[in-house]
Amino acid sequence: MTTALIDLKAVGHDDRGVRVALAGELDFHTAGRVEPRLRDLAGSGHRLMVLNLSGISFCDSSGIELFLRLDRFCRAEGTRLVLCDVPPLLVKSMRVLGADRRLRLVAT
Repeated sequence: MTTALIDLKAVGHDDRGVRVALAGELDFHTAGRVEPRLRDLAGSGHRLMVLNLSGISFCDSSGIELFLRLDRFCRAEGTRLVLCDVPPLLVKSMRVLGADRRLRLVAT
């Protein structure tokens, strides 16, 4: 049995916010591993959190639900969550599930 891998890296922060890159497979197992780290970053006083998803090779509904939970958490903390460079297949999945109506997706 192979364990899916996910990598989370805070790639920078400044007075505008924090930028985070996610890479790998985002599924039921890996979403639970990265969620606490994402919440810590979102709750650290930044007004903006940008997640670069260009490195995501797979994302199931657990990953999309993670983004929705993180968005709710960010809003409660006064932080704006932005997802950038979202792979086309993931954008399509978000549209099918209606998550794109809640999440802010941008191209960079």
